Amino acid sequence: MLKIKRTNKSEIIRDRAHAVLLKAKSFSLKDIAEALLRSKEFVNQALQRFKKGELESLALTGHNHKLSSKQRGEVINMIKDKSPNELKGFKFKEQFWTSIILRQVIKEKYKVEYKTEKSYYDLFKAAGFTFHKPKTKDFRQDPAKMKEFKGALKKSFETTRIRLSW
Repeated sequence: MLKIKRTNKSEIIRDRAHAVLLKAKSFSLKDIAEALLRSKEFVNQALQRFKKGELESLALTGHNHKLSSKQRGEVINMIKDKSPNELKGFKFKEQFWTSIILRQVIKEKYKVEYKTEKSYYDLFKAAGFTFHKPKTKDFRQDPAKMKEFKGALKKSFETTRIRLSW
């Protein structure tokens, strides 16, 4: 165990071996977790792996995309071709896609939920969409009235004397 702790290249495996060594010296799970800066679950799993003889296996089963490439293609085509209010089986009233709507569609249709918002942004990007902040201009503004107001404001500024006193 000491050899594994000293020579293995993986920090996870070294910490597992260290957990087993500390448990052999009658440390509690809580103390081992605090010493290794790991969770109690990590320590418990390390001890179980040791009992099974799987201490040095990493068992990396994760993958970058939770959606398969086929599902990803379906989502991208759906984003391109349909608006949320056109989706069958969903009762969206919105005409435009948002990451919240996309999250809900993927969760209900494919039973997948990404941890970060960036994953949804990446799907929009793959569909050819770009992120834009809305302009702060009110759509009800009348350009002619704005020009008139600015002219009146400029005139009153030039003709008004301001006295400052303390």
